[in-house]
Amino acid sequence: MPTTIFMSTITGAVAAAGVALTSFVGVNTSPYDNGEMKTLSNFEASTYAEKVFARSDRNGDAVLDVDEFAALTIITAELANLNGFVAVEKDASVETISLPVNSTGALSASEHTRIDAVARHTFYAFAGNDGKMQQGEYIGLQNAIFASSDLNANGALTRTELSIFARRQAYLRPEA
Repeated sequence: MPTTIFMSTITGAVAAAGVALTSFVGVNTSPYDNGEMKTLSNFEASTYAEKVFARSDRNGDAVLDVDEFAALTIITAELANLNGFVAVEKDASVETISLPVNSTGALSASEHTRIDAVARHTFYAFAGNDGKMQQGEYIGLQNAIFASSDLNANGALTRTELSIFARRQAYLRPEA
């Protein structure tokens, strides 16, 4: 049983690496040089979530299975921890949100395991009874992350709220 879980996680991670490599094809990445995000609206976050979902659905069946979702989550966390920021495609460019902590580099094996477990739990909480995550369910999850980061509930994230959003996107531990 543990070997099966391990192999599923590895297979999912390899698939997610492909997603990560192709996620920004055709996107202007020059904002990485000075593209620190100042504000993110709920609409912009939802639009970005739609794009991420489409790129993550590697087999084109219009749903994410638990392995696709777990792989996406682990790769997002890994890239955020390596880079020290979360990247968000906004208005055909890429803007960044710095993580509120110093980047620790690559995730440890225990962090991979923790994030995988949290991702799988989150998947089943949002996927509904069919065990597949539809685009609307994925966007609902992302909207929940946005709403929980929007401390003043004004529909836009700024300053501290962006840091909270980045922390949650990277699945950092609260004490990190």
